Amino acid sequence: MTAKQHASRAVRSFGIAIVVTVGVVAAILLAIALDDGGADLSYKTLDYDVQVQSNGDLKITQHIDMKLADRSDDDGDHPWKQLYQQYTLKESNLTNITDISVRNATTGETYQQGDIAIPSSYSTDEWNREHAGQWYIADVSQGDSNPQPFDPAKDGLVADNTDDRSKKIEIGWNIPATTSASSLKFDVTMTMQGVATAYQDVATFQWEPLGVSNQIPIGKVTGTVTFPDGITADNSWAWLHTERTSTTERGDKGSLQFTVHDVRAGDYVDVVAMFDVGATSGVARTRDTTIKNGIMESEAQQEQQWRDRQRTKARIRLITWIAIAVAGLILCVIAVVLALHSFDRSQYHGDIEYWRDEPEMSPASAAELLHIVDNKHSKTLSSRKMSASVLSLASRGAIAIYPGPAAMYRGIDMSRSRNADIAQLISNDPARARDAGKTSTIVILPVVFDNPQSLALSQSERTALDLLVKASERIGSPVFDLKQMDKNFSDWSKGYKYQEKFTNACSSEFSMLGATSSCGGGAFAAGICAAILAFLSIVYFGVIGNLALVVLISAPMMFASVFALSYLKLKGLNDNGQRLAGQVVGLKRYMEDFSDFRDRGVADLTLWGRYMVYATAFGISEKAMKQLLKAYPQLADPNWLDANASDSLLYWSYRSWYFNHHYAGPASCDTNSMDFSPSANFGDIGAQLESGFADIQSTIAAASPSSSYGGSGGSFSGGGFGGSSGGSGGGSFGGR
Repeated sequence: MTAKQHASRAVRSFGIAIVVTVGVVAAILLAIALDDGGADLSYKTLDYDVQVQSNGDLKITQHIDMKLADRSDDDGDHPWKQLYQQYTLKESNLTNITDISVRNATTGETYQQGDIAIPSSYSTDEWNREHAGQWYIADVSQGDSNPQPFDPAKDGLVADNTDDRSKKIEIGWNIPATTSASSLKFDVTMTMQGVATAYQDVATFQWEPLGVSNQIPIGKVTGTVTFPDGITADNSWAWLHTERTSTTERGDKGSLQFTVHDVRAGDYVDVVAMFDVGATSGVARTRDTTIKNGIMESEAQQEQQWRDRQRTKARIRLITWIAIAVAGLILCVIAVVLALHSFDRSQYHGDIEYWRDEPEMSPASAAELLHIVDNKHSKTLSSRKMSASVLSLASRGAIAIYPGPAAMYRGIDMSRSRNADIAQLISNDPARARDAGKTSTIVILPVVFDNPQSLALSQSERTALDLLVKASERIGSPVFDLKQMDKNFSDWSKGYKYQEKFTNACSSEFSMLGATSSCGGGAFAAGICAAILAFLSIVYFGVIGNLALVVLISAPMMFASVFALSYLKLKGLNDNGQRLAGQVVGLKRYMEDFSDFRDRGVADLTLWGRYMVYATAFGISEKAMKQLLKAYPQLADPNWLDANASDSLLYWSYRSWYFNHHYAGPASCDTNSMDFSPSANFGDIGAQLESGFADIQSTIAAASPSSSYGGSGGSFSGGGFGGSSGGSGGGSFGGR
């Protein structure tokens, strides 16, 4: 049995661990993937196609896919109307921006040049009518709020001027007022003039599409830079400067191809390139000196320093990863081993197979002890304790339980009524017979008020009785049904105190049995630590973008920790617990196998009344009823019940079936066809009470108050590296 229980629990824990692991990993990675730093505007992708002209200009085409978030707030909508890019003109590296065109790749519309317009100065209709679908260029050297006209034909800078004057230029395009957009695509083309400088040996430039002033996050930046005719990988050299994860390679005819991932606000991307000056013609900025060796040395030094720093960081990361993996492995092994041991301690290892006497404990304690041993039906444990306690009150004569609503018995002295007489009353009235399965009526008998000591109730039974008495007081009658009780308690904010009183009584009563001792603490601690480490490592590995580590380290760690936490038991059986568990497990088996016994003798209905109390506590009342009925078919005969079992707790369990069967179709005493469906619960007082009290407890709770790298040598390989920034453009993006 223990091996079977181990296997059953392992399958259950395996399933839970799989679900939790997949859920947690997916949720965290999805959150990381969707995180754009909280920016209202973000570029999902940005692709550059750059043609280096023989005169040192750059003809640039951008393919942009952007996301616009909803900026609505309590003051109303704040639609997007204008998107822009800003660049810095300098006489030393970028003198002008010309040949501008903007195309909405989402709609196919080509925008026309228009006037400078401030979006906040126009209503939505005016904006859409007068400015949407236009692009502009402005001088924003005096601030974004004070744009001035800029004419590329006459307002550009002079390349050879030694003053190195600068201007901040904004190129923008006006879109129809848009509240939000998950994907909006544009093709933006421009020519950046005066970017390159021609030396005696090479022409060189440092182009900066993204500068440190850019605050717009970009998911992925890609680019292809093509040199003038005659330039190949043999007579050109290039480096990519970025501190983000990147790849670099050479393409056709020595072109530069790069990819930069996860660009955040404040990140820069610079392309430093030089090529044989013989391929140039008409470069505006020239220098009568050589520079190739100087650039090669400078770039090699920057790259070496960067790689050295990165090597140290890489070693730290590797040590960190290994430490996480080793710590996780140790914690998980400890957690799983101790969890298996704790579960084994919770199992019954005695030799009792069947127990035919009443257990030495209350029904509520028996339910708790069985729960520790087999851990089944944990969601119904609380309601089973209550329903079994109430049923026990009936077997001890403190209360009586009748089928149907209390209104059926209006005008009848229920404290003196006989079961057989009530059954005849119901049988003779089809309306009452039909109502008999709708709920149960509880009668508080006089002995509760006159001589309660004579009942010899357990602590849990007394508190269950207190709850029923309180219900009768609030309803105003010792005769009431479960629906009345539910409705009354739904409006009583302090009703939860009586439920807590019962819960506390059950806990106290079970503790006094001395059947258990704590276990699984080590497994729980190791499991929690492993789960926390797994969660943090998923976040860490996700943030650094290494999903392979999530799969190799975090996910297995999360699985093992959740498996251990699901498998372990925090309570184990001591010697006395093993003895008492034998009684509980043995009685459960006896009731489930009763019809197979040849030596069962004549049914003791009084004893079986008590059995049914414990069957309800164990959650097997339906099965127990079927076993008894299979052994004694006469229980299906109403006349036999009236003559022999009128005072037994079993009476209404079988008599109620007769009402249902008789009025729902042709009468029959075929016990193999009797329907004790748990969904209907009719005829199974234990199940009906369990369902009713589960409903009441839920209502009460709802009413309670809420409280060693050698360098690339200009080959444009090995990825980018940090270093000098501030090249031509210093691009920054935005929207209004």
